[in-house]
Formats: sequence, structure tokens, C-alpha cells
Amino acid sequence: MNILPIDELNAFSAGVSIHFEDGKIRSEADKEDIIDELLELYLLAYANGAAAANADLGTDIEPTLEEAQDAIDEPVAGETWRERVEKYYRDGGSEFDITRIAETDMTRIYNTAVLDVARKDNNPSTMKRWNTMMDDKVRDTHFYLQSVTVPYDAYFVTYDGDMAQAPGMFALPENNVNCRCTVELIKG
Repeated sequence: MNILPIDELNAFSAGVSIHFEDGKIRSEADKEDIIDELLELYLLAYANGAAAANADLGTDIEPTLEEAQDAIDEPVAGETWRERVEKYYRDGGSEFDITRIAETDMTRIYNTAVLDVARKDNNPSTMKRWNTMMDDKVRDTHFYLQSVTVPYDAYFVTYDGDMAQAPGMFALPENNVNCRCTVELIKG
């Protein structure tokens, strides 16, 4: 099973409190520090996703920095991650909000990297399998997808009709927020 950089996320979550006072981001400088830390997490998530995909496929495909940046900056519900951080800063968002952004986006970015490697490998017989964390935090719609295997360019479909190429990419926000699922490639 592929694993997100959970230790780094936990370290980020534990350390983000230094940027907050009275439940709000303290200053513009603190907001910029959070953005820098998030970008590092996201680049790591993308690199880990690409490495996991290469391990799954037995390949050595290196996505470009531009592909990583595109994955990181992909808008979610019409807003980029930076715009969401800016919004939480303006609106007095909490440490929990910033950590939720980090976890949710890391899942999407990691899985995007996996799919980017599969597309570059371009083997039509490659499959992808949905993996949950198999714990009591897994939402029902994702548990429904546990071990479902489809062609790498196909969609996963939940019992509520929501579709995604991989975890973190659903149309419905409630199927993305705090998702920790990963997609695993199966060489065809």
C-alpha cells in the first residue's frame, strides 16, 4: 500500500500552532511561513506519489517540476490552495482549517503524481486500485471503494454516484475533505 508522508504532515500539524494567536494567524509573515511549509509538504507528497508509482510499475519515470506545480496549483472548488490559505487568513481561520487544507491537498497531490506516472508510462493494461487506511475514520463512500480495481484512466464511482480518477478528486467536497486514501498501480 502506498503511504502519504504522514510523519511530515504530523510535524506540520504540531508546529503550525506557533503561527497562531487567539485562534487566528498572527501576521502576514506567519501566513507566508505557513504557505512555504505547505509548499514543501506538497512537493514531498508529489515526489512520494511519483516514487510509489514507479515502484508499483517497475519504472523510473520522472515527472517534471511543471507537472508537480500544476498538480499542486490545481483549483479545488474554484480556489487554489494559496487562495484558501489567504481566505482563512482574512476570515480568521483556525489551525484546524490549515491542517485540513494540508491533509486534503496532500492526498490529491500524491494521487495526481501516481496518475501522472501512469499516463507517462502509457501502458493500456495498467490498472489502479483504491486503498483506504482501513480504520474507523474511513467514510462509507470510500470504504465502498476499498480494493476496487479499474483501468488507470477510468473513474472510481461511489454508491452516491460521485466519481473521481483517484482519492481527493471527487466533485463533492465531502468526499475529499480529510481523505487519506491512496491509489495503487498494478502493472499490466
